[in-house]
Amino acid sequence: MGKVIHGLDMFHTAIVTEDNQVGVTFGEVEPLLGAVNVSVNPTTERNSFYADNMLYAVLDSLGDIDMDMEAADLPFEMQKKIFGHKEKSGVQFANADDITAELAVGFRAKTSGGGYRFYWFLKGKPELLPIEHQTDEGNVTPQTAKLKLKFMPLQYNKNWKAQADSAQLKGLNWFEEVIYDESQLTETP
Repeated sequence: MGKVIHGLDMFHTAIVTEDNQVGVTFGEVEPLLGAVNVSVNPTTERNSFYADNMLYAVLDSLGDIDMDMEAADLPFEMQKKIFGHKEKSGVQFANADDITAELAVGFRAKTSGGGYRFYWFLKGKPELLPIEHQTDEGNVTPQTAKLKLKFMPLQYNKNWKAQADSAQLKGLNWFEEVIYDESQLTETP
């Protein structure tokens, strides 16, 4: 029987510090508290090829992988790391020459019957954070941080996502490091 996925928590991020044909390295995995929602939309470019007077093959290639994520807040310290902002005397400055880091994003969702489904999206480039606020009109409406990222496959192994259910983890601490390759996993009898 299939599982029903619901809920969302435990956003985690890590900076991609290197990615090439030889290997990939990530910075420290950091939690991002206050997961509100996430939406991931991978697209496939599809072309039909005709031969012998009929559809002969359907050719697929991976297109854009867009993520929209929303959290209670994106703390200044994390904004500084992700967007390359500078800080002086407690004031953070965004500059036209800032370099935005590539980012891995992990999270989990509950599954029916107990347990979780875990995800790592491996290499995404975030857009600058929009700022939206509104006045309180008799009641307090929370304002959240909304981040858009465009993910791409790793150069190292072409993986772009890792996912597993609780039962498949076999003692693996999913958020201890970015899970990006089968070489990180140990076989258990």
